[in-house]
Amino acid sequence: MKTEETLQKAHQTLTELKSGILFINKLSKKVEMALSLVEKKLKEVDFVIWIAPASFLATKLYVNEIKKNNRTFRHRTYFYTIEGLSSSDNKYLELYNLIHNFNVFCVVDESITIKNTLSGRTQRLLSLSRKFAYRLILSSIPLSRGLIDLYAQLEFLNPKILRMNAQQFGHIFMPYKYSNYLVMRRWSRPEDEQRVYEHMKPYILGYDFGKKLEIKYQNQYFDLTPQEEKSYLDEKCKFLQKKDQLVFLDVAQNFQRIYTFSQNKLIALHKLVKEIIARGEKAIIYFKFLDEITFLKESHYFDGINFVELTGKTNKKKAIKAFERTADIMFCTYGVDKFGLDMQICNNIIYFSQTFNYKSKIEGLDSVNSKGIGRKVNIYDFWVKTNLEQLISDNLEKKKNVLSNLCRMITKEEALKL
Repeated sequence: MKTEETLQKAHQTLTELKSGILFINKLSKKVEMALSLVEKKLKEVDFVIWIAPASFLATKLYVNEIKKNNRTFRHRTYFYTIEGLSSSDNKYLELYNLIHNFNVFCVVDESITIKNTLSGRTQRLLSLSRKFAYRLILSSIPLSRGLIDLYAQLEFLNPKILRMNAQQFGHIFMPYKYSNYLVMRRWSRPEDEQRVYEHMKPYILGYDFGKKLEIKYQNQYFDLTPQEEKSYLDEKCKFLQKKDQLVFLDVAQNFQRIYTFSQNKLIALHKLVKEIIARGEKAIIYFKFLDEITFLKESHYFDGINFVELTGKTNKKKAIKAFERTADIMFCTYGVDKFGLDMQICNNIIYFSQTFNYKSKIEGLDSVNSKGIGRKVNIYDFWVKTNLEQLISDNLEKKKNVLSNLCRMITKEEALKL
């Protein structure tokens, strides 16, 4: 469907429903379409509120993109960070007074960050949502954890869409299931995902998930040595003896630390890095723990190889420039903000240690496809043969399937209209 036709239809829907969703991966297209919809409603509103993560609004690329597409109503546009509304009572009350006295069009970018109904940011935005004259949420992907991610986003658009609380949503659309390890979790079924999509469908004003990467997945599995296996069992027992009560994620994190530097995995990493460099290519290596990077540096394991770090403690722009110019390898922690940084020069990603956070792994892919251009990428997943690693693998696969199924529904629905 042509952009003009899409905009016209989106405008009509927004007029009727007063709210809508844009699932668009490419920054320029997302901002352009969002501001075009806002502009058509300027006669009905006094001000425009643009809410986004602090990391977005602190990036010149992001701010300049908004300025470029917002030449006529800059003086009526106010920006708030999602984190600021959560942590600052003054900011929250300032926004509350504004929307109490004026008609306001609200845009929330990266709406997937308000998925947790227990967080302060989500609760505050939901408490204000009904006061906005128009509500538009933007996101590159609909969900990352599972179907529950959509609940708060739909509630923000209109509580009448679902007419239920988060607990009821879980009971209806995400029945409990037991894994192979007798861990009980809520997981949706394809028919549940279809039902939620039917609720959401009228509010989808546009989508563009970008051109697909041509990904070659390569899973590598490693045995613990007999000594490592014994040490792992001993350390697990010591850890559990000290705990009266257990928090699953704490247990998982501590257990992962024990085996993360297994001998066979380290040997395979060094060999793979050498092969990538020999091909004249670069690689990003993801680690869960900062001390994994510290160990590799202090042990001189990669002596003779040019590498750079990108963590929460490093200068992002400086690290990226070094990666572009001289370094062959980038050591990167999960979750480090890479917004606005283009890593098109790299087509190899190695996940050295694994995480339950599927969003972090998606962001890893986005970093090498920031322009939404289809290209070839090699993904190397390192797995140690433990029950915990198998549990992480199963969990990630389920999250991937839910996201893929929902995106397929969205694109198929649009194709049927052609």
